[in-house]
Amino acid sequence: MPQRLPVTVVAGFAGAGKSTLIDHWLGGRPAGERWAVLANASAAEPSLRLPIGRYRVVGGCACCTAQASARSALIELLRAGPWARIVVELDGAAHPAALVDLLRRPPFDALLRVDDLVTVVDAARPAPFEAEPMHPLAHAQVEVAARIVLNRADQLAEARRAALVRRLADAPPFGRAVEVTDDGQSAWTRGVDPGSGLDRTRGLDEPAGAPGTPASQPVQWRWPADRIFDRPRLQALIAAWPARLPLSHAIGVFRTERDWYQWRFDGSGVSWEASAYRLESRLQLYVDPQRLVEIAAPLPASIEAELAGAVNPAPA
Repeated sequence: MPQRLPVTVVAGFAGAGKSTLIDHWLGGRPAGERWAVLANASAAEPSLRLPIGRYRVVGGCACCTAQASARSALIELLRAGPWARIVVELDGAAHPAALVDLLRRPPFDALLRVDDLVTVVDAARPAPFEAEPMHPLAHAQVEVAARIVLNRADQLAEARRAALVRRLADAPPFGRAVEVTDDGQSAWTRGVDPGSGLDRTRGLDEPAGAPGTPASQPVQWRWPADRIFDRPRLQALIAAWPARLPLSHAIGVFRTERDWYQWRFDGSGVSWEASAYRLESRLQLYVDPQRLVEIAAPLPASIEAELAGAVNPAPA
């Protein structure tokens, strides 16, 4: 299968500093790479004269009402390649998950892979992200993000800024890095490695608290977004875990044949709900070190095979 073109998605409210951040990335991109930027028609023109492509989505954002325009712009962009990377700048009212879904449907699923989703938060207008509960659109932008750039951070008092950084960093499902800047400039970094299967951070046979693996460190697996789970098999498998495994809590996001779902175990009960997080399927199991002494055998190594058995076969 040909290597798919990496896509970075940048979300955030209007005026948060998305265009400034992207222009900074363009100026520091690897030498010789041609990048293309797909942006809303209302976005500012790039300030830098660089060998890039700049494509407009006419008539709305690239995620909902204007998906036909977004599809046409993407097709035009791909024909004008080759590119080393595509950067999509979302409209300020956009829900990032909808755009990611568009990129993962034919024909783009065979050509593109979303490897990073960055949300820019304006510290000069923090109220939507500080509200309790968080403003719905702010929550959607944070939940799906792999990392956050907190722009104009000097506009907040130190204590308030620190509280906002903690909230953004710790927001479900998995937390994320928060980069703080006063001028909208943050270094570009490569996103999620697409991987090729299970990627454990440590073995299930290693109890929490072993050298280098504190009790707060989860047992973790990650799968590329094109790995699709069979939801009934997955639910049946996971339903047995609280009784079988010495878990304090756990969280997982899985792409299934129907949609993306988030599973949570809080120590007493479980829940399933739709998930906006879409970068990859991911599972974190937090082991209760006090309960490890209750079982004579190590945690069952067969769990990896069980998880693999819940993945739908790849199409021929």
